[in-house]
This record gives sequence, structure tokens and C-alpha cells, in this order.
Amino acid sequence: MSIRVNDFSLALGQILEDYAEDVQEAVAQAVEETGKKALKTVKAKSPVRKGKGGGRYKKGWRMKKERSGVFGKQAHVTVYNATDGPLVHLLENGHQKSSGGRVEGIPHVRPAYEEAERLLPELTAQAIEEAGEK
Repeated sequence: MSIRVNDFSLALGQILEDYAEDVQEAVAQAVEETGKKALKTVKAKSPVRKGKGGGRYKKGWRMKKERSGVFGKQAHVTVYNATDGPLVHLLENGHQKSSGGRVEGIPHVRPAYEEAERLLPELTAQAIEEAGEK
């Protein structure tokens, strides 16, 4: 491929624009993959009530993917409990019993958050490296 000197800046700009799009898409995929792993972790560690109706809280975890920004290139992932959202902080942190005493918390959201916080930079760096190799 030969480029005339006068067209060099246009060609270079197009190459950089293509690279930026590849990186943005790769980072969006890394964000989605991290969200999926966090969802899997929080589901696995969620407490299950004994007896009838057990598992409703655990089955209620969902992941919502969103794109924002000027051209919809910024990826966002939200992991939330659709069935029992108000219970999350009570089960995670513990709570006071009406008869006195305290129920200890069962950490299940924090480990998923910490795993995602560790994993996302790794996947992002890997995605940027792979986008540069194309």
C-alpha cells in the first residue's frame, strides 16, 4: 500500500480512528465479561432460605447492559437483584432482630465486587493489546 505524502495525515487519522473503535469495542466486551463473572459469583455466594420458597433471592440476580456516551460507545454493566432488592443490604451487612439480638451478615456482593474490580483492569489491558495487534 502506497500513500502519497499529501495524503499521509488523512491515512494516519483513519488508522488511529479504526484503532480507537477497536479498543472501545474490546473494552465494552471486557466490561460485559466482567459483569457476567460478577453475576455468576454473586449468585453462587447468595444465601438461600431453608424451607418453602428458598432460592428466590438467589434466582433474582440480573445483569443490565447499557451503552452511553455521544455515540453509545461507553459500556456500563449493572448487577442487581430484581426480586428482592431491598434485602440485599440486610443480608450483606446483617441486621437487628425484632426480638433483640443481631443477625450476622453473609458477604456475597462484596466478594463479587472485589473480583470484578481486580478482573476489569486485566481484561481491559488485554483487550487494548489485542486491538493493537490487528
